[in-house]
Amino acid sequence: MPAVSLVWKRIDHPGHEWCSLTRHSAGATLQGVAVVQWERRPCRIEYIIRCNAEWETRTVLLMGNIGTKRVAIHIKADSKGHWLYNGEGLSSVQGCIDVDLGFSPSTNLLPINRLQLLPGQTQEVTAAWVAFPSLKVKALRQRYTRIDAENIHYESAGGKFKRDLRINRHGFVLDYPDFWQVEDMI
Repeated sequence: MPAVSLVWKRIDHPGHEWCSLTRHSAGATLQGVAVVQWERRPCRIEYIIRCNAEWETRTVLLMGNIGTKRVAIHIKADSKGHWLYNGEGLSSVQGCIDVDLGFSPSTNLLPINRLQLLPGQTQEVTAAWVAFPSLKVKALRQRYTRIDAENIHYESAGGKFKRDLRINRHGFVLDYPDFWQVEDMI
């Protein structure tokens, strides 16, 4: 399958993100770059996420700048749910399967494709959430409910955060109300 790429525009702050999904025999690679302004600081974060054939996160590389601070992070997960952050154990996300980049709509694609929910089905997951701008990782309970072929209801923070996400056939979020909207897709 050829790579599928798209560009999102940030709605609540100045910014854009480019992302590409490549499927291969061993799984999938999601890579992109977000260029956003946060608290009057320019930020650029590149990411590469590798998943196995079951859409389970295996490696996450984050590189870039938050303001003048340079960041380089390597996150690794194994098949037993053990996570490492730059080589250090992350016991707080033990057992998580998905990574969720707090600055990007791209990673909603991972549980959407992994769960393969039918209309009306709901599934709760706990993701290894990379908070922005700190880039610290913590567990975040999430709930995905398939509305129909093009819409997913997403909840987190114990139901305090809710959005209906419009998606495409690849699982990419096209419209993340109040935050991101797709501008172009190939």
